[in-house]
Amino acid sequence: MKHFIGALAATTLLAAAGRSAAGVIDVNFDNLSGQAQVPNGYGGVNWSGHWDYYGFSQPPFNPQSGPNRIYTDYGSPVASGPGENTFTFPNPAVFLGAYFSGYSFADLKFNLYYQNALVFTSADLKPSAAPTFLASGYSGLVDKVGVWSQTNDYYVMDDVTYEPALRAGAPEPASLALVGVGALGMAGWVWRRRRRTTA
Repeated sequence: MKHFIGALAATTLLAAAGRSAAGVIDVNFDNLSGQAQVPNGYGGVNWSGHWDYYGFSQPPFNPQSGPNRIYTDYGSPVASGPGENTFTFPNPAVFLGAYFSGYSFADLKFNLYYQNALVFTSADLKPSAAPTFLASGYSGLVDKVGVWSQTNDYYVMDDVTYEPALRAGAPEPASLALVGVGALGMAGWVWRRRRRTTA
């Protein structure tokens, strides 16, 4: 009975760990209509008032999904020429990347920040008419993403993907280790019970 209670506790902990993990969020802008500034908070992201969306055809600025994609507007800190435009996460997240299309001379990359410190810079991407995913290449938490480009008005961005940090109350790494030990205990209990049944 002791082993069964331990196994049941381990199973409960495993189920709780599964529920705590948040899924990946894909911000694709496709339920916005017309052409306007992306509202702050849209898709769980603060867009700093510097990104606009639109949905009409304009090659090579092709969307990855649906009609809409975003670009840096002329009120942004860097509307054209080299420089960086940013968006932020109200709560830290793991930023996965986004799709880009446009002209190849708008060479771009991500600068990733956490608590006002630059923590990582992605690989470079030369956009083309075919929307291409630029991965962040970083699995740690960030709270701000900078898109740095040689010419900021010659690319568009779509399908911004990120994974929110685990909800409050999610198991800490030490707790997860205990879950693993519990799972091993459960496997041992099942094996011993089968062995007794067949003996």
